[in-house]
Amino acid sequence: MSQQQQKNIDIGYVMAMGMQLGLMIALPMVIAVALGIWVDKKLNTFPIFLIVAILAGMGLTVVNVYKVIIPFLEKRSESRNNKNIK
Repeated sequence: MSQQQQKNIDIGYVMAMGMQLGLMIALPMVIAVALGIWVDKKLNTFPIFLIVAILAGMGLTVVNVYKVIIPFLEKRSESRNNKNIK
């Protein structure tokens, strides 16, 4: 495989990772806000459940991003170490 083909594969992988992370950050927050507002309207407790839902959404987002980023960084580190060995 040529170096240009490898570079294109790496760019595609990084772009896919970025899109995945964008969805992983945005989707839980949108769902959390909608759910918090809905529960607050049903129980007439605005903004208690909205705040709780936002905090829960942020926590879930951090955990999900961590689970994706750590293997990505480890894989990238291993590939760089392998290139340095050669």
